[in-house]
Amino acid sequence: MKPLLYTLFLLWVFCSCTEPSRLETALLQSGANRPELEKVLSHYKDEPMKYRAACFLIEHMPGKYSLEAESVDDPYRNFLRHIPAKDSINWKLDSCHVGHLLDSVAQLAIPRVRKVEDLQTVTADFLIDNIDRAFHAWETSKYTRHYTFDDFLHHVLPYRIGHEPLTPWRGKAYERYAHLLDSAFTPLQVAVDMAMNEGMRYNIGMTKYPYLQSYEEMMASRWGACEEMAAYLALSLRAVGIPADIDFVTTWANRSSGHCWNILKDTTGKFVEVGYDPNGENRVIYKPSKIYRKDYASMGGADVTSEYAMPQSDLSFSLASEHEGRVAALCTFNNRDWVPVALAKCEKGNVLFPSVGRGALWGNNELMPHLDAGNGIVYLVQMQHEDGWLPVSAPLLLDEDGSLHELTPDAGRKERLALGRKYPYYGEDFSRPYDSNNVRVGDVYELRYWQDGWRSLGRMTAESDTLVYEDVPVGALLWLHDHSGGREERIFTYENGKQVWW
Repeated sequence: MKPLLYTLFLLWVFCSCTEPSRLETALLQSGANRPELEKVLSHYKDEPMKYRAACFLIEHMPGKYSLEAESVDDPYRNFLRHIPAKDSINWKLDSCHVGHLLDSVAQLAIPRVRKVEDLQTVTADFLIDNIDRAFHAWETSKYTRHYTFDDFLHHVLPYRIGHEPLTPWRGKAYERYAHLLDSAFTPLQVAVDMAMNEGMRYNIGMTKYPYLQSYEEMMASRWGACEEMAAYLALSLRAVGIPADIDFVTTWANRSSGHCWNILKDTTGKFVEVGYDPNGENRVIYKPSKIYRKDYASMGGADVTSEYAMPQSDLSFSLASEHEGRVAALCTFNNRDWVPVALAKCEKGNVLFPSVGRGALWGNNELMPHLDAGNGIVYLVQMQHEDGWLPVSAPLLLDEDGSLHELTPDAGRKERLALGRKYPYYGEDFSRPYDSNNVRVGDVYELRYWQDGWRSLGRMTAESDTLVYEDVPVGALLWLHDHSGGREERIFTYENGKQVWW
């Protein structure tokens, strides 16, 4: 480390004292494991920068834990040790050899998971090894001069990325990937080389693996789903001193499930996305409402939506005094229910959700086309009560242009609806929009509309590929549920004789 940099860092350490209460709180929660953590602090008492790093890890350790198989002889873990290396990169479950093999394991064993809290179990040797190796990678990297010590604390130093089992991964990762720094001109080039040539490969069958893989397991198996691929790349980048993390969408606003991708800090001091396209681009094709980052210092993730150059709005709502001090949730529909995507406390009769997505994307990303897609995102505000989440607003349509509209049914005006689908048709060719989400003869359907909750407009057995409902309130948010089967269902409005999907 250059003398000037060291002096600046030393001043930073002494001028920004750690919060004693946060450190002491963590030590108190560590119980019988407190001597191990104090051993780390004592080990670095004469090294101010490493002492600060140790404090940072311990201060933010509450709430960090591993989810592990209860037994080392668990059949799923045994499978992982002998996972077929010749299976291809696969996005389809019906042709996935790994997925079929995991189905066989599932018939023999029930996965049993145990939660292992870091505060109560992490050893001094583990933390000291992590800190020393992190500093070595940081101090020897040719990119370090472009970063701050805060970048190091948040995005290089942390020993975990999620709830994966802990192993001493830094040494093996550095040994495998440090050579990439010799030929790469930028951190992004290092990341792309890791991802394309030496990283993990996607296999949808691994979504059936019930546990999280440790870094060493990922290094051996090389197979994973999106979360494991992102975790492996982020930890590998940290191992060679490059600030890296994972950004994620908890649930898309126009479909179920979510997504995650890698980010790293480049030499301009900005975070850039890293994906698994050949040129390293991250591809987003669905609507995000909020984007979070797996920052070690933030419980549940740091809101980084505002860092993405997509149309956004600050949504503010006035609420009755009875809600004062309660937590409100901004929700989107995940095919079956309203799920929170952002939380905020009601203060002085108001609740604010900043930087909320409007449905348009950023950069070169383009939404996957689907027939009769609505422009915008439908939200619902719910309030935390003793009985759970209760709605305090009508569904709200936030348009791409920033305008906000309540979707309130007009009980005085009724209309006739002809419905042909329960889920939008995705694809490029709309000339023949037929698939299993069309209305199917013989299935029993129920049309629901939202008014302070879902209300039924009656069940109907399909006699053709079209369901006709009479006397439906105009302007309502609707949901066609198939009681006979299927999983994909989306909310919609009815406009100009068509279903418009949200």
